[in-house]
Amino acid sequence: MIKKQTAAGLLSFLLISSGCSSYGMNRHLAEEEAIDTDKYAYQDENFTYNEETLQELADRFRLEDLSTSNINSIMEDEIKRGNYNEIIIYLRELQAEEEEEAAPFSRRYTEALQAHVQRSNEPSQALVEDAVAMMEEQYQLDPESEENTIAYAKLLIDSEYDVEKGAELLFDLEEKKENNGEQPGRDLLLALAQAYFAVGEYNNSLERYDTLTALDAEDPTHFYRMSEVYAAMDNTEGEKDALTQAFEPTSDFLNRYGDESYNLYKDYLNASMEE
Repeated sequence: MIKKQTAAGLLSFLLISSGCSSYGMNRHLAEEEAIDTDKYAYQDENFTYNEETLQELADRFRLEDLSTSNINSIMEDEIKRGNYNEIIIYLRELQAEEEEEAAPFSRRYTEALQAHVQRSNEPSQALVEDAVAMMEEQYQLDPESEENTIAYAKLLIDSEYDVEKGAELLFDLEEKKENNGEQPGRDLLLALAQAYFAVGEYNNSLERYDTLTALDAEDPTHFYRMSEVYAAMDNTEGEKDALTQAFEPTSDFLNRYGDESYNLYKDYLNASMEE
């Protein structure tokens, strides 16, 4: 009887111990996998994020059998969806812990930083300084890269960190292309239009937008941006004409559903310009 009780007690002890061990191991693994937001999130009120969304994304990137291309695609979608701060935190940790694994996602990191600057009313100053330092380094490594130059210049302008320097980089790039007999592409034209606007050269800005509308007449955001330039010039007629063209694709929609849909479409245009 004593032996049976002893055996039963031992079995119970082993089961409980095993359960505790499993629980402890699971808890340890969870802690190991959790993103250290105290270390990798920017600690100021202008950098907000959802911790649950962050962890869900981290688990998805780590545990699913995804290719680098798959993860890049998911990150791109999440940035457009507005989860750019969560992507920033995840990639900051990945860069610190597994630099080689983070390398294929460097472009997504740049896009997430740019999204934070462009979509935040008051970007995190610490983030801006880190982003400027990183993009300046990329630019210095390959100053002939048009993509690096545009990304660095736009960050300087959009963040207002150094508008004059950002604009000058773009103007020099435009001049260099002209001297080589080359035409600027859409990305450079848009960056130039915004740069000229930022430094108050409104006519030059409008010229670049005119070229963009000729190249891509179906994109209403060019006309919408032009309306902002005309507004800064106190040119009411020009602003009205540009807005009319911006809203032309949805005129039937407005007629059918009424003027209240105007703000919905305006929100759509603003969101489109931020992507």
